[in-house]
Amino acid sequence: MKVKLTGEFATLTGRQEVEIYGPTNIKGLLSALDSSFPNYGWDNSNVAINGVMYSDAWFQPINKDDEVVIMPPIEGG
Repeated sequence: MKVKLTGEFATLTGRQEVEIYGPTNIKGLLSALDSSFPNYGWDNSNVAINGVMYSDAWFQPINKDDEVVIMPPIEGG
């Protein structure tokens, strides 16, 4: 599946999009990203699937045709 990276993740990896094969849920996806790009804090990221934001939804299913966007944590005050 194609995964879009934004913000700090795009800057750190030098990529705005990566191909990840195999994961069927958010936890698997973040683990696969950590294997390819270790120590970037993927487990603290925000994930959007088909325009819907998920936070701490580790077992939310992902299909290979879904639009997936990974964003750094959103901080505010």
